[in-house]
Amino acid sequence: MTRTSKLLAATLLALGGLVAASQASAQGIYIGASAGTSNFDDDIATGLITSGTVDTGSSGFKLFGGYQFGEHFGVELAYVDLGKADYSGSYFGAPVTGGKVEIWGLNMSGVGILPLNSTFAVFGKVGLFAWEAKAKDTTGGAQFSGYSSGADFSLGAGLSVRFTKNISARVEWERFGLTGADFDLGNADLLSLGIVYKF
Repeated sequence: MTRTSKLLAATLLALGGLVAASQASAQGIYIGASAGTSNFDDDIATGLITSGTVDTGSSGFKLFGGYQFGEHFGVELAYVDLGKADYSGSYFGAPVTGGKVEIWGLNMSGVGILPLNSTFAVFGKVGLFAWEAKAKDTTGGAQFSGYSSGADFSLGAGLSVRFTKNISARVEWERFGLTGADFDLGNADLLSLGIVYKF
């Protein structure tokens, strides 16, 4: 074997080792928590009031865990609490007061990751959101409560910042579809800041 071919072989082996080490460090289980602001579509109270006002802004949070298969792909499961939307008005002429809709669920998504350097990475997500909603108000002087559930799309995008080998932060935007069997709640957005621990 010539000196050049030996050097080429050694270089290839070294590069292979670096790639393998990089991929191994990118793999692993992670857990995290995020909190931020949520926002609902105006039709969040469709079926609950026929006219009136809706406060579509709220606060939300999520607890999540996942597995990263390499530098560019992972899967994630999250419990998401989107907070509540307040509403009041009338339902076919009957006054509605003290209304609120609370929404939560489980989200499972695939995650695509694009590292920008050793510190920053951008990511995108697409998945399925299995949600539940509980509504309650006073309609015409009588207490009303309703329940709905469904499964709809979810998608998101964000930026992660790595502080140490195990700890990073992320800021992300997510959208959750809320189409259900009993009433269609439109969509909800969650803008959150979170912390991630990677094992």
